[in-house]
Amino acid sequence: MDRGHVPIRTCVVCSKKGAKSDLLRMALSSAEKSIVLDRGQLLEGRGAYVCPQCLPRLGFSKRVRQAFRNRAAALALDREEAAGRTRGGTDP
Repeated sequence: MDRGHVPIRTCVVCSKKGAKSDLLRMALSSAEKSIVLDRGQLLEGRGAYVCPQCLPRLGFSKRVRQAFRNRAAALALDREEAAGRTRGGTDP
């Protein structure tokens, strides 16, 4: 059976391509001008993707700033919480 179209995205840290569902989406929070993790992939506006393995290495690099067209003022990600959720962690 044909699965249909699978969206492909590129990690901003390692530049590897992968299925959209396998990567974590980051979005620009318009109120705070900061980059937040979009767990449900539902937030509006510009987004960028990162591999779960690359999340600990993610920084406010030139690549990240360019992905958000230099509109972001800060990177506001809780890496430990995000890493726990991507590895099958549960909420306390």
